[in-house]
Amino acid sequence: MKFLFMPQDMESYVFGAESSRYLREVIHAIREVGTSLIICDMLVYCSFCNYQFSENVLKLLVHQYMTAPSNELKPVFSILTELLLLEDPVQSQRIKIVIDGVTDGAGTSYDGLLATVRLNHATDSRRSYTCIRFLVSLAGKSTPIKDYLMQIPSKWQWAVNWLKKKMSEYYWTPSSTSATSNEDSNRKSFQRTHSAQSTLEEAKALLTELESQEGSPGMDTNEEEADNTSSSKDKVDESSRKKT
Repeated sequence: MKFLFMPQDMESYVFGAESSRYLREVIHAIREVGTSLIICDMLVYCSFCNYQFSENVLKLLVHQYMTAPSNELKPVFSILTELLLLEDPVQSQRIKIVIDGVTDGAGTSYDGLLATVRLNHATDSRRSYTCIRFLVSLAGKSTPIKDYLMQIPSKWQWAVNWLKKKMSEYYWTPSSTSATSNEDSNRKSFQRTHSAQSTLEEAKALLTELESQEGSPGMDTNEEEADNTSSSKDKVDESSRKKT
């Protein structure tokens, strides 16, 4: 990465006492007007080898994918992709924040993508689907992200089973799928689309690959409901990761 000189007044905005306010305005602007290459480069540049800045930016982005309308999340996920693909010593920590969440020094908790899927699956299923689709896309681009998911296969299984259930709740055929995109509509209800079916197949394939690499017994990707078992499995995953 090529380092550029940052003017002192700009440095005070980005890293100083007013940085939280400045970054909040930047993230809101990204969501409302779309991704700016210059802004994206600035956030990636400042996040390089800088955990605290990375955490500050990611907390704001996490808040967006938890609360912003689903049809306004494309630029948010675009920035997240660039930050998570950034290879440096704190890449794994950024991945953990986005997938599993973080509790900051003030005690404020921010949910990760997988928690957001579960929290919204009944009331805002479109948001849950959008988060799954984003994770599938990320895992296909980044080995570290796929490796992280290997540590929490039961959480991923829950998401896969939920999406499978949504796709099979009622009888449907490819010709009867909705023409409405889950990414472009502001409705909260999930729509069965060709894209959603493709996402499900990729998610199931990823789960199978994770199980194969882990060398563990295969999980049932045909299971329709995981609510009764996933909670205890998640705790086992967290305990195992802490021990390692």
